[in-house]
Amino acid sequence: MTTDTLSHDELLAEFEQPWRGGSPVFACCRRSVGVALDAVDIAALGSEDVTTRVNALRDGVEMELPGHLDAHRCCVGHLADIAFDLPDTVAATA
Repeated sequence: MTTDTLSHDELLAEFEQPWRGGSPVFACCRRSVGVALDAVDIAALGSEDVTTRVNALRDGVEMELPGHLDAHRCCVGHLADIAFDLPDTVAATA
């Protein structure tokens, strides 16, 4: 499910730079984040517990890019960061 909200666009924009929160952002990270965000309803996911958020984001990537996260720890780290930041991001755009 895709939600076209301001927070979706803001989250994607954070990965246009070479660094996010002290972590490097590679092309694979940008792709994984885009796939993950397109696969979820960001507003609804923001109210879930962190484990559910992480799993939903990972599942979205796994569906489109099977096995990718096994080899790309950089992408896994960014998805976890998004999952932890998501409630604040959703609240800021509400």
